[in-house]
Amino acid sequence: MKALVKMIKESRRVETAYELVGLVKDVCPPGVEWGFEIGRTPGILYIAEDGRIVALSISRDEFGPFMDTRMREVPVKNIPAEAISKIVSDPDGFLKSLVSHLSKWLRGAPATHHLRGDVEEFVAAFPPES
Repeated sequence: MKALVKMIKESRRVETAYELVGLVKDVCPPGVEWGFEIGRTPGILYIAEDGRIVALSISRDEFGPFMDTRMREVPVKNIPAEAISKIVSDPDGFLKSLVSHLSKWLRGAPATHHLRGDVEEFVAAFPPES
């Protein structure tokens, strides 16, 4: 993972960011509330959660203040490049946010959760000073 971040910083290639997202999705906890936002386009959030990427579309209903929310699973390669451009421009910031998010999840996650060991290992690999 560190090697991919380094490659993104050096090359600024979106293809490498897709590789990073492919790895990140596997350590993100389940559920939209604990999934991690990979990026966004107008009206759509791309969230990594429990080994997959979901596109969460939120729009206002035509008849008032009601919100319409739709969620669908998408392959990593189908995330628009513009949605992950922030990863390309600031891979260290992306990784720092992810580690912070996962650290918060660990504080309340059950000891028996199937992802706990992987998340602990991931967070330990990126100490705060790195």
